[in-house]
Amino acid sequence: MDAAVSGVHHLKIWVNDLAGSHAWYEQVFRLRLRTKFEDGDGVVRGMAFDLPGADVQLALRENPVLAAALSGADPFALQTTREGLDAWTAHLDALGIPHSPVIRASAGHAMDFLDPDGLQLRLYAPEEDPAAQDGAERLYRSGPPPG
Repeated sequence: MDAAVSGVHHLKIWVNDLAGSHAWYEQVFRLRLRTKFEDGDGVVRGMAFDLPGADVQLALRENPVLAAALSGADPFALQTTREGLDAWTAHLDALGIPHSPVIRASAGHAMDFLDPDGLQLRLYAPEEDPAAQDGAERLYRSGPPPG
């Protein structure tokens, strides 16, 4: 058997407050709880969820030190379509969550918003026709969403 990677199993997000982040992520991404993780002291400080529409789990792990260190970073991007970005804009607007405009990205379009701990979340719609890229080298800068 070859040593190979067959996909992504889970994404882990470090949070300050597990209960508050659980409610926020569940509302925004319509997560379905898979399991809870107790530390040695019996306190639940981690949860894993199924992420509807994706073959990957999203995990939240309470650790205020790490959550603070990652504030303002975008350690991963969740994929959608260009039309999906418009639907996400409407969904986030309905929830009152500030977000960036949809921007032209290196190979598609993207939109950013912040979670309750200031972690930048990116939704990315890759170019549907890779041949549409002109091959020119580009530099893209993004910052935190307005608001």
